[in-house]
Amino acid sequence: MEWVDEESYFFRLSKWQKPLLEYYKKNPNFIQPESRKNEVISFVENGLKDLSISRKSFSWGIKVPGKDDHVIYVWLDALTNYISALNYPDTKNELFKKFWPASIHLIGKDILRFHAIYWPAFLLAAKIELPKKIYGHGWILSGDEKMSKSKGNILDPLEIIEKYGLDPLRYYLIKEVSFGNDGNISQDRLEDCINSDLANNYGNLCQRVISFVVKNLDSKVPENVEFNEDDNKILDNYRINLNNIRKKIDDNDINFYINFIVNSLFAANKYFNDQEPWKKKDDTTRLNTIVYTTLEIIRKISFMMYPIIPETALKALKTFNINEDEIILSSIEKHNSLKLGSKINSIDILIKKIEKLND
Repeated sequence: MEWVDEESYFFRLSKWQKPLLEYYKKNPNFIQPESRKNEVISFVENGLKDLSISRKSFSWGIKVPGKDDHVIYVWLDALTNYISALNYPDTKNELFKKFWPASIHLIGKDILRFHAIYWPAFLLAAKIELPKKIYGHGWILSGDEKMSKSKGNILDPLEIIEKYGLDPLRYYLIKEVSFGNDGNISQDRLEDCINSDLANNYGNLCQRVISFVVKNLDSKVPENVEFNEDDNKILDNYRINLNNIRKKIDDNDINFYINFIVNSLFAANKYFNDQEPWKKKDDTTRLNTIVYTTLEIIRKISFMMYPIIPETALKALKTFNINEDEIILSSIEKHNSLKLGSKINSIDILIKKIEKLND
């Protein structure tokens, strides 16, 4: 390491210590998750030193206006791109009015200090509104180490996508990596997740129920349904939890969202098995109701799955002739979205089970 003594311009960061702490207190959800917020508050409480914002030891970079021998510190330059890209300082520009303040800055935990301390201080000093939320996510680990090109320990996402598909990879990362924390990924765990959740749980439910309709109900949504207590209980679960689901999404609690889906899939498979519609051919009203209820659950779950595995969810929804622009989360609280007697299309395998050597 070599120490360098040079002339520099400074931003009086120390002046903004108290205003920043007051802002964090008044806006408790500004920094998330909670662990990151605590890190930032602790750092600021320990005292802020004025920040050097120019360099003279090199010439490349943005020149300080009126001082060509100074270049602007990279993080002052880089952070302002959030608003300069929206044509700031023209605050009447349509881009700026539409996109600022940003709803969220989603950034890696290693650059949290720049976004949660320096950037808000710059904006407060310039009397510009702050982004609504800053979320510091964790790292994707290989073993116990952060993935890094320099270390050569990365997993090529394009190779994974080519082998397993984009939807399975997206689902695995969302489910297995707790949002905000570090996550360790491996090919073996990816394959287990694909098989258990997507192939066996979601794919199998869709396949067996749709095939039952095609074979036994003339490929139509059944008519003459009468919901009983069991039917209403499993269907009402979505209505009861809708507002909580929305709140959790707004709070970036993705784990709650994905766990709700997984638990709903287990419940749906158990419902269909326990109700045994194949034994109800002498009671067509009950058979119709069981099948209709399960079809509605597939629709609801596919709507919820769409942001995570859009291609796969759309394949499932095509069996009901539901298009992408008809996917509305609020409709999961309804029990009767599927039109009685409407056509049901046959379904191909949604996600192929991966054969493993130890299976």
